[in-house]
Amino acid sequence: MLEGGSALIDITQWLWFIGGVLFILVAEGAVWMYWRQFGPGSIRDYISRDEEPNGPYKVLAKFKTPAQKVALIEYEGDYHVFADGSEMFSTTAEDDKFAEAIVHIPAAVAELHERILIIGSGGGITTREALRYSEVTEIVAIDVDPAIMHMGKTLEPLVKFNKGSLNNPKVRTRIQDGRAYLEQTSETWDVIVIDLPDPSRRYPELRRLFSVEFYRLLKTRLEPGGAVAVACSAASEMPEYFRAIQATLKAAGFHVIPYHYDFIVELGVDWGFCLATVMPVNKRDIRLKLPAKHLSRRRIDDMLRMPIYFKTRWDDRKIQTDENHLLADLVEKAGG
Repeated sequence: MLEGGSALIDITQWLWFIGGVLFILVAEGAVWMYWRQFGPGSIRDYISRDEEPNGPYKVLAKFKTPAQKVALIEYEGDYHVFADGSEMFSTTAEDDKFAEAIVHIPAAVAELHERILIIGSGGGITTREALRYSEVTEIVAIDVDPAIMHMGKTLEPLVKFNKGSLNNPKVRTRIQDGRAYLEQTSETWDVIVIDLPDPSRRYPELRRLFSVEFYRLLKTRLEPGGAVAVACSAASEMPEYFRAIQATLKAAGFHVIPYHYDFIVELGVDWGFCLATVMPVNKRDIRLKLPAKHLSRRRIDDMLRMPIYFKTRWDDRKIQTDENHLLADLVEKAGG
């Protein structure tokens, strides 16, 4: 009888021991998950939950730069670069389409294509498209983050995707704030591409690259007969943001044609752009100067036709300036 009781005690002790070990493992796992999701090791500072891939992905690198927190991931054979939670660019067809839309539409109305300026060019994908114009003599590609520019020049999958554009002898790369560069130079360009993140409360200085003061400066750096394209983010989610940029460009003295590229099926959003020129342009005159993989006449007609979800009431006196936080407030409002 005592032997049976002793065995029962031994089993109970073992169960308590195993239970204790399991508890410790679960607790440590919970702490690790908290550290990864919410603490200092959190991937959320690098890849937001809203923009995280739908399936398993591999984090190849994540690091901080003076400008932002950057993550490089591999997902389904493609490479994606994130900054502060949002995707900057990738080696996917969507980025091919985006680059064609922001480069070839202004190039379609510009009289010349000898000199092109790209602000926000670290991935080299828009530069790749600009280099397709044989008459190009120089492209100035500017990015504020040296790490991003370095990736565009050296990361093998990205260099293959951008066809080595940032290493091309026609391309002059600059690590600098785009506005500071324009304030320090008297150079002029035939085509100017502005592809920048949204202004935000976190990075309020970005408003100076969307302000009426900046667009007036841009106008002085544009050759007669030139054209500007401005990326306007996920405009289907922020139609007021899209309208505010249009109003700000108009206040700076530009004629503006809004256009879009529908990524509803691929990404769930419709991306907005503004075509800005000093002289008015007829939409029917927007015809490509060279063939593009994703841009047909039918596609361009659709891009120039604004869907009803872009329509919103807006007072054109409400514009972004160097001092206010108009666009950042609209981004914050759209984000809830």
